[in-house]
Amino acid sequence: MRKLILFLTVISVTGLVKAQQDPEYNMYMFNGLFLNPAYAGSHDVISTMAIYRHQWAGFDGAPRTANLSVHSPLKRDQYNLGLTISNDRLGFTNVFTVTPAFAYRIRITNDIKLSLGVQATFGYLQNRLTEAQTYDQNTQTPFPVDPAFSNNKNIFLPNFGAGLYLHGKRFYFGFSVPHLLPSSLAKQFKVELSSNPSISKLYNQYLVTGGYVFGKDAAIVKVKPSFLMKYQKGLVKNIPDFDFTLGLLFIDRVWLSATARTGGEKFNGSGNKRKDFNLEGIIGIVHAKITPQLSIGYGYHYAFSSLKYYQSGTHEVMVGYDFWYNKKRFVTPRFVKYF
Repeated sequence: MRKLILFLTVISVTGLVKAQQDPEYNMYMFNGLFLNPAYAGSHDVISTMAIYRHQWAGFDGAPRTANLSVHSPLKRDQYNLGLTISNDRLGFTNVFTVTPAFAYRIRITNDIKLSLGVQATFGYLQNRLTEAQTYDQNTQTPFPVDPAFSNNKNIFLPNFGAGLYLHGKRFYFGFSVPHLLPSSLAKQFKVELSSNPSISKLYNQYLVTGGYVFGKDAAIVKVKPSFLMKYQKGLVKNIPDFDFTLGLLFIDRVWLSATARTGGEKFNGSGNKRKDFNLEGIIGIVHAKITPQLSIGYGYHYAFSSLKYYQSGTHEVMVGYDFWYNKKRFVTPRFVKYF
C-alpha cells in the first residue's frame, strides 16, 4: 500500500508525466510565450498576461495552475526579453517555475520578422507527503502515521529550451523545444518504478504552431484558423497531439473561437485498447479587447475521456495589459494584435 500511494503521487506530477508533461492552456494563441521563447517582444510593447486554470472542476485534487508572463522589446528592438512565472498544483504535488527568455529578432521585410529565442527554466518541485492519509483497503480504516510519508520531498528541476518564431501582420509560424534536458523522477526520489520506468521521465517535447487571418482590414468579421502540434516520446504509436482552432474576430475587438483537441486516454468498446487517433475534447473561447490596452478572456474545455463522468470540465480565465511605452508604433487607437 505504501509503495502504491508513493508511486501514484510521483507519477501525478503534471509537468512530468509522459501523457502531459507541461500544463496545457486553452488560450495559448493570445500569448505564445508559454510555448516558445522566440515569441518574446512580438507585441512591440511591454505586454503582460495572467492566466488561472482550474482543470477537471469537481475532481478532488485536480490540477490548478496560475501563470504570469511579461515580455517586451528593448530600445534596440532586435533584442527582446521575457519572463514566465508559473505555479502548478496537483494533489500533493506543487511545481513552481521561473522561466526567463531572450529572443533576437531579424527583420525580413517591413511586415515580416523572424525571431530566435532561448529560455532557462528553474523549477522547484515539492511533494507534500505529510498531508497524505493512508487507509486499509479492506476495512477503510486509517493507518497510523506511516514513516514513508513522514517527510516531504523537494527537488530542483533546471532545464533550458529554444525556438523560432516567424510572423507578419496576418500570419505566424513557430517551432520550439521547451525543455532539452531529459530527467527522471525515479532517480530524484529514489523510487523503484519497475512496472513502467518511463512514466516518470521528462522527455523532449516538440511544438509546432501556426495561424493566418483572413479578411480585409475594414471587414467587420475576420477569420483565423490556427493549429498546435505537440509531439513527445510515449504517445500512442508516435502519433502527435493536435489542437485545431477556428476563430472569428468581430469589429477588431471580440474573438470567438472553437478548438478540437486530439489525444488523451480513450478506449474502444472492449475497454482495453486505446484508439490510435481520437478527439480528446472541445474548447470554447471568448476573448475581448476592453480598451486598446486591456483584454480579458475565458475558455471552457469539455473532455470526452472517461474522466467526464467525474468532473464538470476545465475553466480558464485570462487578463492581459499592454504598456504602450512608444505609442508612435501604432497608427490608430484601435490597433489590434492578431497574435
